[in-house]
Amino acid sequence: MAEKTIHESTPEQVLQLAQLEKIRLENEKLKLELSEHQKAKPWYIPLIQMVPIITALVALAGFLWGVVQYRDQQDKNRAAQEQQSLREQATAEQEFMKPWLESQREIYLEALSAASIIANSTDPLKIQAATDDFWQLYQGKMILVETRSVSGAMVDFGNCLDDTEKCDKEKMNERCRALATAMAESMAATAKMTYSQFVENQFQYR
Repeated sequence: MAEKTIHESTPEQVLQLAQLEKIRLENEKLKLELSEHQKAKPWYIPLIQMVPIITALVALAGFLWGVVQYRDQQDKNRAAQEQQSLREQATAEQEFMKPWLESQREIYLEALSAASIIANSTDPLKIQAATDDFWQLYQGKMILVETRSVSGAMVDFGNCLDDTEKCDKEKMNERCRALATAMAESMAATAKMTYSQFVENQFQYR
């Protein structure tokens, strides 16, 4: 009877039956896919899925760390070059100061010798010659090499010579010793100075 019914069906009915069967099969497929999707996944599946992300993050962190290290090394190299440049400049300036220090020492000795003769000699001719030398140094060579402390000591001793103050032998010797101390300290300080520092430590006659 069913076979007869199928044979008696029209083409339209057969097409409708085929479409209904197709829809039924698609529904079955969807049910199976949904059932598979709803099944609990193994615990390691999310970890496996995260591996590409973790790998990318590690690579990015490594790159950023490399950039930080590169910049840090560049900064260290730049600082080292600056320090080396400063050391070379200081060495060059100290070399430049060596003949200056020698001139300073010689001129200081001339001025101190003149002051000592003035304070202690009893020979009027020697005193006069030493006085002339002192004033020539005071107004000339000393200006180039003296630091402020020596300049002040020279002024103090000069005050005993130009009647600014009345000085006996004891007072003149006292100021002569003060001049010697100022000169010794000045030479020790100048040995550690650059030329620009030395100029800053001079009395400016302007």
